Amino acid sequence: MPILAFLKRNTQDGLTGRSAGLRKNYLWRMRRMKSFIVEKKYILFPISMDAPCKMVTVCSEGEKIFEFDIPVENGNSPYRFQYYAPLNVEKWKGQEMTIEVEDALDFLEAVGFSDDRVNTVQHKPQIHFSPESGWINDPNGLIYANDRYHLFFQYNPFQNQWGNLCWGHAVSRDLLHWEQLDTAMFPDENGSMFSGCGIINERGLLELPDSALLFFYTMAGGKTKWSERKKFTQNLAYSLDEGNTLKKVNPPVIEHIADENRDPKVYWHEKSQAYYMVLFLEGNQFGIFRSENLQSWVCTQTLELDKAWECPDLREIPVEGGGSKWVFWSADGFYFLGEFDGFQFMTDGIRREAYQTTVPYAAQTFFGTEDVITIPWLRTQNNGKYYRGVMGLPRKLTLVQLGGELRLRMMPVESFLNARKLVHVDNTCELKYTPEDFRATQIQLLGAGGISYAAEVNDNEIQFDAETGILTINGEQAFMGRNVHEMSILIDAEICEVTTENGLYYGIFELKPSCNIQEWRICSKEMLSIKVMEIS
Repeated sequence: MPILAFLKRNTQDGLTGRSAGLRKNYLWRMRRMKSFIVEKKYILFPISMDAPCKMVTVCSEGEKIFEFDIPVENGNSPYRFQYYAPLNVEKWKGQEMTIEVEDALDFLEAVGFSDDRVNTVQHKPQIHFSPESGWINDPNGLIYANDRYHLFFQYNPFQNQWGNLCWGHAVSRDLLHWEQLDTAMFPDENGSMFSGCGIINERGLLELPDSALLFFYTMAGGKTKWSERKKFTQNLAYSLDEGNTLKKVNPPVIEHIADENRDPKVYWHEKSQAYYMVLFLEGNQFGIFRSENLQSWVCTQTLELDKAWECPDLREIPVEGGGSKWVFWSADGFYFLGEFDGFQFMTDGIRREAYQTTVPYAAQTFFGTEDVITIPWLRTQNNGKYYRGVMGLPRKLTLVQLGGELRLRMMPVESFLNARKLVHVDNTCELKYTPEDFRATQIQLLGAGGISYAAEVNDNEIQFDAETGILTINGEQAFMGRNVHEMSILIDAEICEVTTENGLYYGIFELKPSCNIQEWRICSKEMLSIKVMEIS
């Protein structure tokens, strides 16, 4: 007799004991478990953004393979949700899989299956990467290999809040237009996937081909129930298929040292013929490690840097006009100049600041590019969107000698400059301009006597006072240099990137969201040379 008919007959008879217990157990399982044979490439989890989270466990053949905190609505039928979050389960095709969650029958019934990723249609930035849905933070594993730029990133696919940290993955041919791929690495019993870096295995180490992509990352033990009592360690993963899939390697390459030590960044040091790693330890302390085989790492220096913490980077950056200087970088855009011999970084200890606003954070530079190219995470709110967080426009780093000291210049990459189309140029005190569509737009202002102006873009108010050097956007202020003669304003959906003096000052703002095409109005008491460029 079918189980449902059996249960119905016994409950109608009012029987107790074994049959009633069987029914109770069956209903209990129905409310917390969904079993199926994997036939499709993706499980589609329904995401109800404002609901409280419940722990969702995915098992294959009885073995736990995923565990996530997912927002789950209670007592709604039909189940209400905003979007689907896809989870690739292709490697388990043909196997029995179960999804378990406490008291969530409607959620389980709303789980879907598909052979295609689900793309949510929203008004999004065109040339700033943003995810299809979910939360992002730090860029990770930036590599240029086989004519593709790889952007991995801290990612929560299941809500637009921090948590469930995975490594998301996107690729681009030009650093402007990105395609999001399947999530590359997920939390496991050892911890969440915190930040890290990527390099090409150019010297054929680790018994892997020289074309392999290698990724060093922090396994954040103790950040999930699955990994409780584990600690933060530095680990290795590799890819043999041009970054499409990543395989974790155990054991860690660096065991736990201090607190939540994290964010390894690895490069090759040519003069001393070894790899070096910079690592955040705790407080304002960092470690420098050295290895010749990428497996055995020796700490050669610990250093403390003024107000700097997490997401370190250490690169030799060219000086315009000739020469170079080593720069140690931290998450807030604080940077320190010095010399590095492959063992120790010697610095004057003076903290310099690359950002004029607090929106950009946790920038990382690419491996495999001729120029030193950086991408920051933008700490945006993205109100009304299914995603939260955007990546900044990739920029080329150089140093320039000014007033007897070196200053960092951050200019857009060459592909951005080549993608611009001049659509309007004028010498005027007033400009009104409306683009034909939602294309990203850059306006460059030049003024011989310094630039002061007031502008409005949709409902966003922009003012700049040349005498004080204060730029104000919707009440938020940033110092962009006094009496500057050049300013560039790039607007891409709600992202506004502003530079002055050709990238010596750099600030990012989040504008009010709008579904309307941006209308620009600019007024100045002085004559300005204005160029309007659209980016395709």
